[in-house]
Amino acid sequence: MKIEEHLLKADAFEKSAAKLDAATDSALYVVFLLRAGTNRVNAALHALHTTTDGNATAEKLGDLNHTYKPKLNVPVPAELRAAFTHLALIEEMRTGYVRGDKFLDAAALRACNAAYRGICKDTMPLLAQAVR
Repeated sequence: MKIEEHLLKADAFEKSAAKLDAATDSALYVVFLLRAGTNRVNAALHALHTTTDGNATAEKLGDLNHTYKPKLNVPVPAELRAAFTHLALIEEMRTGYVRGDKFLDAAALRACNAAYRGICKDTMPLLAQAVR
């Protein structure tokens, strides 16, 4: 997928999350922010030429599904280490809120939203340069 396609998907997931009541639609809310964040990180990885926007090759991976899958064959770029940490926090929320029966309380919602804002903040400079 190309950078612009990732950003369109991220925006769509973000807009859908904004329509939800996070307290009652916790599973969907977490999934939508997870997918939005993953798309933003993938776009940034493409901008850094770390991954390919086509099929994976011996030299470059294609898109990541999660921070850990598929495993990057290079270290996480320094510019994206914080974004990976933020995305991992949202990934960890899947256990209780998507696979489990927990609902987001105010503190968990703040943490989830802060992680997503961190992903946006950390990827924005890379994406602004790539999408001129």
